[in-house]
Amino acid sequence: MSESARSEFGSVRVGLHFAEAVTAAELAACGCDHAEVVEQVAPLVPAPDHERARRIASTLARRVMCDCAARGDDGCDGPPCTLPELIAAAGRRLDARHLLLYATARRERLVMAVAEEVFYPRFVLGRMPAGMSEADFAAINAGRLLETDEVITHRLVDEYARRRWRLDDPTSTQCALRILREGGALGATWISRDDGRCLGYFPTHRGPGWQAFVYALWEEFASRGRRTVPRAHLRMMALSRLFCLRGPVVDVLAERAAAAGFCTIDGRRSGGPITATHDSFEQAVGALADGYRCEA
Repeated sequence: MSESARSEFGSVRVGLHFAEAVTAAELAACGCDHAEVVEQVAPLVPAPDHERARRIASTLARRVMCDCAARGDDGCDGPPCTLPELIAAAGRRLDARHLLLYATARRERLVMAVAEEVFYPRFVLGRMPAGMSEADFAAINAGRLLETDEVITHRLVDEYARRRWRLDDPTSTQCALRILREGGALGATWISRDDGRCLGYFPTHRGPGWQAFVYALWEEFASRGRRTVPRAHLRMMALSRLFCLRGPVVDVLAERAAAAGFCTIDGRRSGGPITATHDSFEQAVGALADGYRCEA
């Protein structure tokens, strides 16, 4: 692996670990610091030894806590650490799985890169990943010269990583695919290939709920001073690329968020911008969390 690739992506060795990650969020929401979360989550992690369990627990805690909370700093210059409260309120719902995937992809650069550079272009924009012809794609993906399956294999993702990012780390690319699948962004099916059978991955297109959309709206835009966002920008937000959401799906999420009172849509023209309605990130997440608790 090149030094540049290592510095950009690191390595990804820890899957989503949904149940343990939700527990980590619940502990963080109750005020536990990083060390306390690790101590309580590690015994729950299936691992061959205690040290490995602690490393996994530390990664899970880092993914759901903001940087300052993970470091134990008293002050925080970035967006407030609101995610643990929201995941804790969502509990074991599918929404919590989607929120965990979003948080993981924002922390693990490789997970987001696989989604936005391989799956999003192919399945949403209708074009090959950068630097690949259709024949090249088909031959690498499933060992066929003239047929392109509507799935993407690990072999294709790993070859793309080598060519595009100079990243020679098949374990990390496989783990990134597993995280995307565990988080609900990808489905998988067995396909025949020239050398046997393998899993082919495809976007579920089920997408996250409007609550995850509201969280992403604040995390990506409103918390940074962009309370009003053009519709075109929403369609290219990290959440949209991660889940391979097409424009009409993003529009529906925005409309549902507006109906719930979390944003307003400029009705003067079709496809107008949306504006976040709450006064702060904490207030918006608090209202989302209250909604989950009322449903319980």
